[in-house]
Amino acid sequence: MAFRHILLGTLMDLPTHAYHMIKKCFADFTPANPKMNEGRLYSTLKTLDKEGLVERSVRQQDDFPDQKIITITPAGSQEFLRWLESGQDEQGHAKFDFFNQWPFLTKVNFFKFLPSENIGVKLTEQLGISSLRLERFHQARQEMIEKNVDGYRIRILEYGIEVEKIRSAWLQELRDELGPVR
Repeated sequence: MAFRHILLGTLMDLPTHAYHMIKKCFADFTPANPKMNEGRLYSTLKTLDKEGLVERSVRQQDDFPDQKIITITPAGSQEFLRWLESGQDEQGHAKFDFFNQWPFLTKVNFFKFLPSENIGVKLTEQLGISSLRLERFHQARQEMIEKNVDGYRIRILEYGIEVEKIRSAWLQELRDELGPVR
């Protein structure tokens, strides 16, 4: 993922200060306070500034400390659009990227060492987790619609819903293959 381009894309919407930048980047898809390496954020912004892709200014406030606002430059907009239209960063680098996207598969890889009953318990737990995730995804989708969020962001969430449905069906099928488990 091109972190620098995510930052530029965030600034395409509106200028902001670094403190709120990461929250805005993934506001619809991450927890309220996503963990971010601030060093990476600030060093990337510094590089973008040196390259003339962003510029910084100071917004004075009466009752609060001044804010350092970051704005995308015309060159930054051109670079962002070049990246967006290119094929760059569209394919993962992992041999089987689905394996990295669902850590539970690591355990499934070694299920042959567990008794069937224990496998059944693990699969049932994962089915419960998947059900809760689907419920949250549908709720988030509805909230996004009510907030009139950009349709493409909603479509990303719909993709996540479909992936979770497939994951759930796969778990159920695997669970059914075990037969009756006490």
